[in-house]
Amino acid sequence: MKNLNEGNDLREYFLNLLLKSEIKVEDKKITQMLEFLELLYKKNQVMNLTAIRDKKGMLEKHFIDSLLLTKVIKNNDEKSFIDVGTGAGFPGFVLAIYYPEKKFLLVDSVRKKIEFINEVIKELNLQNVTTSFERAEELIKDKRESFDVALCRGVANLRIILEYMIPFIKVNGRFLPQKLNLNEIEESKNALKILNSKINKTFEFKLPESKDPRIILEIIKLQKTNEKYPRKVGIPVKKPL
Repeated sequence: MKNLNEGNDLREYFLNLLLKSEIKVEDKKITQMLEFLELLYKKNQVMNLTAIRDKKGMLEKHFIDSLLLTKVIKNNDEKSFIDVGTGAGFPGFVLAIYYPEKKFLLVDSVRKKIEFINEVIKELNLQNVTTSFERAEELIKDKRESFDVALCRGVANLRIILEYMIPFIKVNGRFLPQKLNLNEIEESKNALKILNSKINKTFEFKLPESKDPRIILEIIKLQKTNEKYPRKVGIPVKKPL
């Protein structure tokens, strides 16, 4: 009985977060997201996938945070997505549930994280998600300029992450990084110029319970990227553009 009650409570809590965030999600997709939450919570007991330990915290700071991108993604035009440094599957896996008609490639160089995502793909029987634990510098060889949208949730410095992400997207495609602050924009100007890209818009949100600020940048790729980018492993971090 306890599990049933907890499940109902979590569903209500999630629905409330979605309502406050003005995000609409179909019932079936909510069920799938809550299944993903359970698998994440269980695996996180034995493997460090996220520093957030409680389910409600995960719902707000991972799931809602990922779903904020639905306010920015274009429904019809954008069909292929790459999420680099996806970790336990944020934002890419949540968005793959939300958009079953779109294709997602989730990338993380930590193999055990990708193995966890593969388990969840199998469990939820998702047909629109593939994964890779190849490093971006290797993966780019077959995937250059082949995605409509690139995603990355904010750990690395913007001017470093730009060098990895921009080469993956098509001309006129978008990179939608989620950042916690705007201080890195000024120092990324040179990288944007070299990579033929520009910051077009800044979207600012607040998480519904904690009121933590969340920022999504819209970066547009204006021309093809020079084939020499990204540079070899380690160089973008040591010598940022």
